[in-house]
Amino acid sequence: MDVKMKNKKSHSHFDLAINFFRPPRLKHSNSRLYLANNLLKIPKSKRSQITIFIILGLIVIVLIALLFLLIKPPEIKVIDENNPQAFIESCTRESVEQALDILSKQGGDIEPKGYISYNGEDISYLCYNIEYYQPCVNQRPLLIEHIENEITDYIEPLVKECFVKLENELEGRYDIETSSLELKTTLYPKNIVVDITKKFKITRGNEIRKFESFKMIMVHPIYNLAEIAMEIANQESEYCNFDELGYMIVYPSYDITKFIRGEGDIIYTVTERATDQKFTFAIRSCALPPGY
Repeated sequence: MDVKMKNKKSHSHFDLAINFFRPPRLKHSNSRLYLANNLLKIPKSKRSQITIFIILGLIVIVLIALLFLLIKPPEIKVIDENNPQAFIESCTRESVEQALDILSKQGGDIEPKGYISYNGEDISYLCYNIEYYQPCVNQRPLLIEHIENEITDYIEPLVKECFVKLENELEGRYDIETSSLELKTTLYPKNIVVDITKKFKITRGNEIRKFESFKMIMVHPIYNLAEIAMEIANQESEYCNFDELGYMIVYPSYDITKFIRGEGDIIYTVTERATDQKFTFAIRSCALPPGY
């Protein structure tokens, strides 16, 4: 009897020693299955809340990333005193872009006179007749030359400001002599050229630099868009119609849409597909009275 008791005690001490050094056992042999089972025990309402929080967190991260990508730091223009031409060219380009943005939406005019209001814009008529049944009369037979003059008149005061900025930047380091400014805008297929005639002389000690003229060349299809607009106006004045679908088959580089408004007002928009540059203008030709 005593021997049996001793054996039991020795076994119990032995088991305690083994259990002390043995790592704790999980209730489930497969820990992944254990976690999955525990997750499934979470109530559906709480699981849906966790899912919503995860989705909202991802949305916030994406929005922050987009803000960093879209918000650009302000551009700081540094005038290179060794290259005034580059500054004047850049400044002139910005002025021309402003002019084009305005007149391309308004039928070639900076300040339209004979126009129709459409989508918040005053759009000039390139061909117009107020009478019913009568073909329109071309209002801008020299549209390209007109646009050249509109650009020149718009940008001239802005280009003068460009030279004032340049002079202010160089003043104190150079003696500056300038003359009056003459400006000419010329449209070519796919290009705009602005020629600026102005004497600009800067002197510092024995260093003398003279500039007689400045030039800005810009790639833009306004010439081509205006040509198409004149073709539309000519056909409307002769046939009271323009076949835009047939024209786009022959010239697939351009898209032409028209919107008929009221009795006979037509809003045309010509778009160069490659650049998405547009030119919008109005036509009123062979208008029909109400009821037809």
